Amino acid sequence: MGVGGGLCGGSGFGGGSCVMRVCCVLCWVLLCCGRVLAVPQEFAGVGDLPTVAEASGYQATSTSEEVLIFLRACDERSEHVRMFEFGRTEQGRLMSGLVIADPPVADPAQLSSLGQGRLVVMLLGNIHSGECDGKEALLMLARELALTPDHPWLQRAVIVVVPNYNADGNDQMSVDNRPGQVGPVRGMGRRETSRGFDLNRDFVKLETAEGRALVRLIDQWNPHLFIDCHTTNGSVHRYPLTYDIPHNPAVAGGLREFLREEFIPEVTQRMRTAGVETFYYGNFARQHSRWESFGFEPRYSTEYLGIRGRIGILSESYSYADYRTRVLASREFVRQCVEASLSRADQISRLLGAIEESAVSVAGSELPLNAVLGPFEQKVTVLGRVPGTEEPRDYEVEYWGRYEATKRVTVPVAYVLPEADPEVVRNLRNHGVRLMVLQRAVRVPVVVRRVVSLERSAMAFQQHHLVQLQTEDVREERELGAGAVIVRTSQPLGRLAAWLLEPESSDGLVTWNFFDERLREGGEYPVFSVTGEVDWLLEPLAGE
Repeated sequence: MGVGGGLCGGSGFGGGSCVMRVCCVLCWVLLCCGRVLAVPQEFAGVGDLPTVAEASGYQATSTSEEVLIFLRACDERSEHVRMFEFGRTEQGRLMSGLVIADPPVADPAQLSSLGQGRLVVMLLGNIHSGECDGKEALLMLARELALTPDHPWLQRAVIVVVPNYNADGNDQMSVDNRPGQVGPVRGMGRRETSRGFDLNRDFVKLETAEGRALVRLIDQWNPHLFIDCHTTNGSVHRYPLTYDIPHNPAVAGGLREFLREEFIPEVTQRMRTAGVETFYYGNFARQHSRWESFGFEPRYSTEYLGIRGRIGILSESYSYADYRTRVLASREFVRQCVEASLSRADQISRLLGAIEESAVSVAGSELPLNAVLGPFEQKVTVLGRVPGTEEPRDYEVEYWGRYEATKRVTVPVAYVLPEADPEVVRNLRNHGVRLMVLQRAVRVPVVVRRVVSLERSAMAFQQHHLVQLQTEDVREERELGAGAVIVRTSQPLGRLAAWLLEPESSDGLVTWNFFDERLREGGEYPVFSVTGEVDWLLEPLAGE
């Protein structure tokens, strides 16, 4: 078990020798003792493996080094836990996690050996490192699973835990980070990476080493359920935790309906039974007459997972609740989401399987590219407070959480990159989109998009001046030379590929400046569309 190298030498924490085990336990004790005095009595049941949050009496959060040692400890103590590395951050820190299942699996290639019916669940913490509640909650869950060999999840699911995604941001700890958040009083990491990027705005452009590594991991494991743990910014209400699901109208309708009408109501009831009131994530607007959600763009993790045809769940613990409450609420929410998914495992497998199968016939279907936020028909009651006070008040409000498509396109059979731009090709590959290359020249009917207008944002966002195009279609025949890159949409990620490559996509590669040097008003968008079947000779692009 374990991974090579690491903080304690040779075989990590799973080396097997008594000396190695003692060494790593001492590392853990020394790290903790440098920051805390004693383990509170209420945590006596966790043995010698408390989290930093627990051991400090919920005054501190773990460094990246402490997370690594904790993960190795879980790996060492359990036959059904495997620690893995999936990349390095921009500053070179290890990106690590655990795969937990019985029988154990070390990589996705072994999933088929477990037979049918296993759900793959991926749990992510610390995408915004100041929002450290999820990191500590996931470590607690990992310990529970590691130290409970007969845990009911182990033979029904494969749990992939990544508790400390933004490790560089995590270690830039300061008591001045996250002003207004109630603890941890000894400080927390910061929101951005070492290069100043928000990792929850990187799921389209994949500009960061962290983003590319995580999407590669998602592509490898293809999780049925993905939970991304956050802490709120600014919204004032009375819920210890709020949640959300994909809004994007490009997400398969059956998936959104299942989540909103069946899955989330079950999770909400489970949380209520556990003593935790929850509701959809949002903010009050217009003198408490509205409860408004966040964006629909796949730059966000849950929206991105939805476009990939998987279940993405957002967890938002309440920043004005105390730190202990937030950690425990986060743990309970993740627990109840997993429980609900396992209770519906067959249904989820059928639903997501049907979405995958439908990808082979996505050509000719409509794909929403932009949307506007609007209210659901029924009003809802949100547990709030009188502004400027702690006095509770329930508000009957419009719930603005429904996005209606404002721009649609018919998905073509294929997209053609006549000149294989290396940055575009690299991005598509990083997403897991399958690419083909034309082996010999062919003359085919194509749709050429001519740029009618080009708008570039005056203010930079995530170090980019975002671009939006308006185009018009021109149908003509073109000679495509050997070496042109072909992106067929009849593949599992065909809808994602279309979203990325469509010129008027509200959050595609055009948006993030991939085509800037080749775009001008009156010119051609440098990607053609093929709407009919073509007799062409294609081979997988080298490296596929």
